[in-house]
Amino acid sequence: MEGDHRMPVRFARLSAAALCVTLAACTYRLEESHLVRPLPAPPADLAALQMLYPDHVATESRIEAADGASLYRLTLRRPDARATVLYYGGNGFRIGPHAQHLLKSYAALPVDLILVDHRGYGASTGTPGVDAMRADALQVYDRVRADTAGPLVVHGQSLGSFFAGHVADHRRLDALVLESSMTSAEDWTRAMRARAGFWTRLAVRRFDIAPALQATGNLGVAARLDEPVLYVVGADDVVTAPAFSQALFDATPPQVDPRLLVVAGRSHNDATLSPEFRDGLLELLARIEGR
Repeated sequence: MEGDHRMPVRFARLSAAALCVTLAACTYRLEESHLVRPLPAPPADLAALQMLYPDHVATESRIEAADGASLYRLTLRRPDARATVLYYGGNGFRIGPHAQHLLKSYAALPVDLILVDHRGYGASTGTPGVDAMRADALQVYDRVRADTAGPLVVHGQSLGSFFAGHVADHRRLDALVLESSMTSAEDWTRAMRARAGFWTRLAVRRFDIAPALQATGNLGVAARLDEPVLYVVGADDVVTAPAFSQALFDATPPQVDPRLLVVAGRSHNDATLSPEFRDGLLELLARIEGR
């Protein structure tokens, strides 16, 4: 009968341990390093790009940041361009290995395309951080705006959508594209917890957002937009779910006439590789020209 006495003791100890986990639930801290992961890479292969996309003329240059960082820029021009698109890539985007992929989205569209590696990414130098990258985004926009005669569209994807939104909040744009975007770092953290396993959800009850990330997100920006905006997201995106783009769309002033494009069968990084995006961008160009 000894076992009958030990079972309640074991159960009590297990229950006490579970209670301790619940009461002393872990605090998850979202750091800059969770979103900003610098990855150096060689610059673009211009000859390969010209061979694959003969309608474009590719040139490279650099933009010097105030703190000495040197930002690598690739410009792709075509003779029938009706506008220029300045693209801010997501976390991990580097011009060298990824320009060909992005050009698949834009090859059939009559726009010039300008890509700039984030500091510390690709062929750019400098130490990345959210505040420095926000400052870079404004400097890059101002440089490109000064060099561009016609309409200039700002397109940001994922992490890059935060910087595109920051630019839209501080400059009057001709048009804005926010792809796979997010309302706030807090919302994103809660969404990641909801997708985690039961024991992770049980253990992690509180969140601590690094100060530099507390202002990261586009919900407030959306409410202040005064230019045409196209929100794009894949219907199967589990990183920045369509609900977040819907929330941004809902927060945008109706007089801006925002558009929301949820692309069926697409996920986080391929929503623009679709006929729907091509049609949406052409419609956006027409709206710019109509103004």
